[in-house]
Amino acid sequence: MSRKKEDDGVMDSISTFFFGKKLTPEENVKKWKREMNKEKRGIDRNIREIEREEAKVKRNIKEMAKRGDVSNATTLARELVRSKKAKERLTISKAQLSSVQMQLTQNLANYKMAGTLKKSAQIMGMMNSLIRLPEINAVMMTMAREMEKAGLIEEMMEETLDDMEEDFDEEADEQVQKVLDELDLNFKEAAPNAPTKSLQVATPATAESTADDALLSRLQSLNQ
Repeated sequence: MSRKKEDDGVMDSISTFFFGKKLTPEENVKKWKREMNKEKRGIDRNIREIEREEAKVKRNIKEMAKRGDVSNATTLARELVRSKKAKERLTISKAQLSSVQMQLTQNLANYKMAGTLKKSAQIMGMMNSLIRLPEINAVMMTMAREMEKAGLIEEMMEETLDDMEEDFDEEADEQVQKVLDELDLNFKEAAPNAPTKSLQVATPATAESTADDALLSRLQSLNQ
C-alpha cells in the first residue's frame, strides 16, 4: 500500500471518528426522504390542530354576535383569516416536500447512470421556499447544508416568513368581512338593542372573557 493511500485511510478514520460515517448518495437520499415524510406528518398534525381551534373560535364569534360584541368578534375573525393563510402555507409546503422527494428519486437514478449527483435548480428553488416556513425551518436548514456538501445544491440563505406579513393589513378588513359573511352573522338582527361597538370602559374580568382570551392566544400561537 502506498504512503498516500495510508494517509488517506488515516484521514478517513479520523473524519469518521469525529463526524460519523460518510453516507453514500443512496444513503443520503433515503435519509432525506425519511425526514421529509416525518415533516409531512407533522404538517398534517399542525393543520388538524389549527382546524380544531378554528371550530372553537367560530362558535365564540357567533356567541359574540348574539351579544352584539362587534369589536371582539372582529378580533377573532382576523385570527381566522390568519389561520386560513397558515393552512394554505402548510399545504403548499407539504406538496413541495413531496416534489423534492420525487426530484431526489430522479437525481438518484441519474447518479446510478452517470456516477455523480448533479446540482438541481428545481430542488434548490423548493428548498429555498421550505426553509422559510417556521414550523420546519431548523430541519430544512440542516438538510440543505447536507445537500450543499453532497454537491446537490448551491449555498442557501436562511430566511423566515416575517416579510410575508407586511401585506396582511391591506387585505385584512375585506377578508374579515368575508369570514363574518361566511358565518352568516348579522349583528343588528342577532342583537338589535346592542351597541354597534364594544364599550371602551374597564369592566371586571369574567370567566367567559378569560376563556376567549385563552382561545385567541392558542390560535395566535398556531398561526405564528
